[in-house]
Amino acid sequence: MLSVRTVLDELHAWQWIGILVARVIVGLLFFLSGRGKLFAPERREQMRQTLIEAHVPFPEFNALIVSTVEFVFGLLLILGAITPLACAMLSGVMVVAIATTAIRNIKATSPLGWLSEFFYLPEVLCLAILVWLFFSGAGWLSVDHLIVSKIHL
Repeated sequence: MLSVRTVLDELHAWQWIGILVARVIVGLLFFLSGRGKLFAPERREQMRQTLIEAHVPFPEFNALIVSTVEFVFGLLLILGAITPLACAMLSGVMVVAIATTAIRNIKATSPLGWLSEFFYLPEVLCLAILVWLFFSGAGWLSVDHLIVSKIHL
């Protein structure tokens, strides 16, 4: 029993690696997506069309807002800066994406099949990771940790 506890304690000490990998990958996903929508006219138009098809009001304005949120808060997530706020903002984007477009693409015939396809959506996985990062924090290799450690000196 002692060896199991030792292994679990050792794994717990290395959890920062999982947090870092998740934070950087999800942050990059949003940062690059937002960058493309902000600076590539064809991507911006594609986003605008998606919002029009989803019947989102003010599609041009919302495309700009969503793209900016993805770009700015994706970068903050990569850096681990104000991570709870970044996670909350990006989670909002994911909830709206799930509600307006992703759910419409599910073609399951049974409730269990629908649930299976729902959990297979990349937006749902991103949302789950963002919720985890919101509660776990950015880890020790982050701007958040640097600021907190300076404050406690």
